[in-house]
Amino acid sequence: MGKPRLPWKRGPRAWEIAQRADAILKALADSRRGFYSLRRTAKLLGISTQPVRDWIRLGYLERNGPRQQISRTELRRFVHLLIERAQPFDPWNYVDRIERNRRTPSRPWRKLAFVEFKWPTDQKELSPSQLAKLIRCHPSLIIKAIRAERVYGYRRTRCRWAITRRAWRQAFYFSIS
Repeated sequence: MGKPRLPWKRGPRAWEIAQRADAILKALADSRRGFYSLRRTAKLLGISTQPVRDWIRLGYLERNGPRQQISRTELRRFVHLLIERAQPFDPWNYVDRIERNRRTPSRPWRKLAFVEFKWPTDQKELSPSQLAKLIRCHPSLIIKAIRAERVYGYRRTRCRWAITRRAWRQAFYFSIS
């Protein structure tokens, strides 16, 4: 698909600027400056210089002042453009946009759910590293599943997790043969 070229679809910065537009436009009106450098523009908008550079490179913000500065009218025009077109950018919206463009939806616990292994009969609980050897995955995947509350695990000590056979079977029923 490629990266979206429109500034209001490139991340949360455009939405943040649109939300603070009144304060930004008031600061522009109160200022005696006619032209703003890249850093002053970024400071006025309350963002880093990189999005401003990107918007200049893509042609949405024009450097029409002396020494490649940005004029006050150009900044005002750009802020009004973002007010009209900026869309909310929250984590749920971000995940939806990523998932929409994928061929197969991501399922982070797919490997844990579809693997088949034999639980050792003499042990009631296993550590993530012991489970990882049986499943042939990295222990961090199992710890992430515990932290995401996909599988119940408890701490033996401050740094060591343990997972019971019953808890694993409740989370991933068909994985134990």
